Amino acid sequence: MTRPGIITRMRSGLKAFKRAYSGFDITGSSGKWPMQSVITAPISQQLAASRLASRKIAWLVENSALVASIVQNSVTAIVGDGPTVRPLHPDPDVNAYLQTAWGEFYSACDIEGRQSLGGLLARVARGFYIDGESFVQLVTDPQTMRLKLRLLTADQVDSSKTVPSLGMTGDQPMIIAGVEYDAVGRVVAYWVFRTPPDAPWASVSPAVRVPAEDVAHTYEPRFAGAPRGISPLIPIAGLAQELDQAHDAAIVKLKTTALVAMILRDLDGSAVAVDTATDPASIALEPGTTIKLPPGMEAQFPPTAEMTAIGEVLKHFARTCCAGAGVPYFMAANDYGEINYSAGKLGLATFQRRVKALQANHIVAQLLDPIWRRFVLLEVLSGRMRAPDFESNPERYGASFLWPSWPPLDELKQAKADTLNVAARLKSRAQIISENGRDVADTDAEIATDPYAAGNLSASAATIASQNEPENENA
Repeated sequence: MTRPGIITRMRSGLKAFKRAYSGFDITGSSGKWPMQSVITAPISQQLAASRLASRKIAWLVENSALVASIVQNSVTAIVGDGPTVRPLHPDPDVNAYLQTAWGEFYSACDIEGRQSLGGLLARVARGFYIDGESFVQLVTDPQTMRLKLRLLTADQVDSSKTVPSLGMTGDQPMIIAGVEYDAVGRVVAYWVFRTPPDAPWASVSPAVRVPAEDVAHTYEPRFAGAPRGISPLIPIAGLAQELDQAHDAAIVKLKTTALVAMILRDLDGSAVAVDTATDPASIALEPGTTIKLPPGMEAQFPPTAEMTAIGEVLKHFARTCCAGAGVPYFMAANDYGEINYSAGKLGLATFQRRVKALQANHIVAQLLDPIWRRFVLLEVLSGRMRAPDFESNPERYGASFLWPSWPPLDELKQAKADTLNVAARLKSRAQIISENGRDVADTDAEIATDPYAAGNLSASAATIASQNEPENENA
């Protein structure tokens, strides 16, 4: 027996190494990984696909029941009926004035005069899911010196406006997809069309430069340096369209299965001369009738396919779409027959964390905070509010926003948990009130003026903890 040479052993070793490394199939060396399934330039590819993708997502939202439900439930969960504001100034009189002025602004903030701030935020959240971004222009009414908001469409910011700086003219700004940057990298302006490009009789004038401090851009940058956003529903768009087509095919199949069809075959060719009573063209299946076939004819019925598993297949696709969108399936499909208390609470907890992240990181940080700063600035500059320390202590004129709370799955269990947490000093009363979307001062004022709250109606933690709960077999 002869041993292989050194060259043969080296070749076999290299092949083994190649097989072991390509087993991960991340480089595509095995041929199993599609070569087109790679993102080589994330920002450029996103900018190229975002506008067409938003149009397809918009079509799905208007035509797909599941995608429409996903967007509707997400927007409702994020905005609700709108947040309440809590000014942070140490002077209660200043806080009271700011709350009153903010209430007036809340009800009449839209420059079109049609919606309150809650309705505008719902449109912003809807644009976030369809276009991946929303733009709100901060406008000062020249007659009243009050803040007004103008919602811009994503197409209204000129995505074709790209002017590279190239570093040859010093401080020349760089414009990418309608977003202008200075030499340091700060966003300094947006290039905006006067009217939406898809509006009837839209203006054909070129985009104008709007300073960045006058525009609130709400979006989620998926990659570092991404100037624009893209819809978070992109991963499920293709599957959602296939799911709709599968639904249509299943409906057609159900309709054809419900039909009674018959095929007449001439077995030996003897059915040549037939009278009108036995003419195959005049034969029809009717309830309670007896049909006499011509001599030599045989009746056959086409087979019908089984559809017992189609429901589970369609449900699996729907669950995958909901998982990709971050919305619980039972909420989007309005299907609560297969969940219990624990499963529902677990599914809602994950969804609530996502909603809170969107509220804090995007709606508040990118939109409500700039609106509040401009609102307070106009109140001071117009002379409606006296603020001698506004420039020296601007942090005193900040605010926090309280969102509507989620209704508990079991009110008695939630009340027990809140009472025990306060008794054990794990939570404060103010924290629990804030989690319910209320202000502590407002709650205390309402309790103080409530004649039924004059006595001590609160129960001890031990009393509440010992209360019996209703039996729940699925808990």
